[in-house]
Amino acid sequence: MHPAAVERDFHAQSNRLVGWGWLLLVVAFLAWGWAAWQVFVPHGADGTSETCAPPALADRPDPYSAATATSDEARHERNCAAARDWATPVSLLVVSVPAFAAGSGLFAAGWAMDRARRLTVDLEQARG
Repeated sequence: MHPAAVERDFHAQSNRLVGWGWLLLVVAFLAWGWAAWQVFVPHGADGTSETCAPPALADRPDPYSAATATSDEARHERNCAAARDWATPVSLLVVSVPAFAAGSGLFAAGWAMDRARRLTVDLEQARG
């Protein structure tokens, strides 16, 4: 095989690795952003026009008190707590961790391959 073809294939492979790494990193960052949006932005309770406090900043009822919620505000808080969807942000975070790890690995491998090849070319040119 001609050296130029080997060089071209090597660069294509390293560029492919870097591209896939970037793609997986972007997917992981989007998943983190979406999960953060769902945790830190107020949401509406089902069937009401009132908005609920963000899940991360919501007041938590005392689980050890024997008092039942009789006021409208307490009832609204109970409805908000029932309407909170924790499964989606948690699953987004669970999926994003392997995507981030694989993306980091692919990006680093492609970048290192390209850098090592450039160093080899520079050394060959320096020798004459």
